[in-house]
Amino acid sequence: MVYELENELQEISIDKIQADRLTVGYLSIEAFKASYQKFEISEQDLNTCVLDSISFRSSIEIYEDYYFGILNLIDINDIYGPRDKVAFLIRKKLFLVIDVRDMDNSTKEKFRYALQKFQPKKNMLGKMIYDFLEQLVASDSQGVNKKELSIEELEEEIHKGDINREFIGDILGLKKEVTLLRNGYEQFIDICEVLKEDESQIFSEKERVYFQTLEGKIQRLSNHCLMLKENLVQVREAYSSSLDYSINAVMKLFTVVTTIFQPLTLITGWYGMNFTNMPELTWRYGYTAVIILSLVVVMFCWWLFKRKRLL
Repeated sequence: MVYELENELQEISIDKIQADRLTVGYLSIEAFKASYQKFEISEQDLNTCVLDSISFRSSIEIYEDYYFGILNLIDINDIYGPRDKVAFLIRKKLFLVIDVRDMDNSTKEKFRYALQKFQPKKNMLGKMIYDFLEQLVASDSQGVNKKELSIEELEEEIHKGDINREFIGDILGLKKEVTLLRNGYEQFIDICEVLKEDESQIFSEKERVYFQTLEGKIQRLSNHCLMLKENLVQVREAYSSSLDYSINAVMKLFTVVTTIFQPLTLITGWYGMNFTNMPELTWRYGYTAVIILSLVVVMFCWWLFKRKRLL
């Protein structure tokens, strides 16, 4: 779909695009392959579209009179799912989005929404580009907040001691998700920086402000992800500390038990020497006395450790 934006939206065919008329469009990769020469871009740019790459670094290319770039998109609600990929071409009075991979048409719907917000009378291509890019990350703030709540739940599990075998896997999984999101935001920031600086002099000063505003929004999302990544490091350290504390508690218990029963070992060892003239060996209540002595020693050690708050 291609629209001419002058006094009103008017859908036109690709061959009717005119350089002096404000035009935006969302093209399939097949339609773009068939007509890319009309837009005077290189074959290298076309090949960049079809390469099956998921790099999140900016691939925006700056030319004398146009920009051409690639966006690999992440669905924040399905981070490991299929990733949409679109290319874009920006010229004076022309903005085209090329659908390289958009299986659920979600990116296309975001383009439609941005188009509905566009006001032809203001005749600002930069605002249309801003609205489209902003729509691509519009719901991410809520999604990032959910990641933060998930991290807080992990912290509560540590506090309550409700740690299972999957805990460390949950930490690593969230860390990977946050890293992927941050890498995705970095490509948006790169693109905003290029459009804001506008070396090809396509936009007006007012339009460049839009890209500066968008850069600020996405930078906050990126910083939020960085903060979450640091929080996950702290959670992992707290998890390790919790494990160390549990091990120390067990070792402490074993030490106390060993210390309590050590005197009994001494008593049994002492009376197990079987010397002829040892006291109480022939006493009628000698065996009972040793039992009572052992119990007294155990109770005294127990009381002493409780008083010292070692139990």
